[in-house]
Amino acid sequence: MKSRLLLPLACLLAILPTLAGGRSNRTVDWSEWEKGRSDVRQGVFRVGDPACAYTTMADPFVMGKVVPHLEGVTVHTNDGSFQDVTLSERFWPVGLVESRYHRKVDGSGRLEWKLVEGRQAKHDGHWQVHEDGRVVFQNELQAKNIIHRALLRRIQVHAMEGVASSVQEHCGS
Repeated sequence: MKSRLLLPLACLLAILPTLAGGRSNRTVDWSEWEKGRSDVRQGVFRVGDPACAYTTMADPFVMGKVVPHLEGVTVHTNDGSFQDVTLSERFWPVGLVESRYHRKVDGSGRLEWKLVEGRQAKHDGHWQVHEDGRVVFQNELQAKNIIHRALLRRIQVHAMEGVASSVQEHCGS
């Protein structure tokens, strides 16, 4: 009985923001392509406060409060330009996933990350905030197993859309 209710409930929750008009003013231009065995997804969008958009992703603790799928952030090293962090992220249907990243921050507009340890073979990317409020958000993901590639693609789409819309809401759009 419980399982029969989960699918309709999940569908309803997915369309509620559209029905309520909650994200009508938020726009993200998405593009996707393959790079060898990796899937690359990029979003370009605008925010009202570029400094907020940079800090939201460059400060692990702020990111942990704003990014919807993050349940925890452990900072191993943060020397100002280099961060070694473990992110605890919850993805449906796989559950809690812990991944460790090395991140480079430039202090003003660009953040880059490389996966050090996690369930994926690769999860690298960048977050570039421009002075005019344009944000370029790119992820390159590669599954360890070809069977998991489609699932990883779906998780990537959902997670990146959640990040972009949350940052637009947090920093103005």
